[in-house]
Amino acid sequence: MKIRFFLYALLSGLVVGCSSNAPIETTETTQPPSSMDLAGDETLLLALKQAVYLSIQEQPLYQYAFYDLNQDGIQDAVVMLRGSNWCGTGGCTVLVFQGMSREKFQPHSKMTVTDVPIVALNSKTQGWSDLSVYSRGSGQVILKFNGRSYPGNPSLEPKYTGNLQQSGNRILIQ
Repeated sequence: MKIRFFLYALLSGLVVGCSSNAPIETTETTQPPSSMDLAGDETLLLALKQAVYLSIQEQPLYQYAFYDLNQDGIQDAVVMLRGSNWCGTGGCTVLVFQGMSREKFQPHSKMTVTDVPIVALNSKTQGWSDLSVYSRGSGQVILKFNGRSYPGNPSLEPKYTGNLQQSGNRILIQ
């Protein structure tokens, strides 16, 4: 009889625990759908993880997207760092890495006070895709490559007045 009661209590607890409406927290990074299936490319993912660590000497939570920003046939990476060390009232820090190969990324740009959505636009400046990011207080702005990097402070950049859903634009992180 005691065993039946114990099993009933255990099963009831499992059913109640599995049907909880509480939000589920995750520590995994997210990425947008891609025309190229890069989710299973462990070499690319490991290279990005190493590049993030080498760049900031820490392994925070982040969202990322792979996209060939400079049309060299090698995937580049846009990384939005998450957590209290990297996000404040103005937004979060975003890192752009240039893909050197499937095994290596090189730091390219660092932007602060950035929020989602982050979009690769169909326009280009000096061979690199223009980016549009949300900047609190300014709205959606456009970031153009200046020959060395993307601008570090999106809140100082001009508003993006185009249509983000325009053909050829790609939402990288939302």
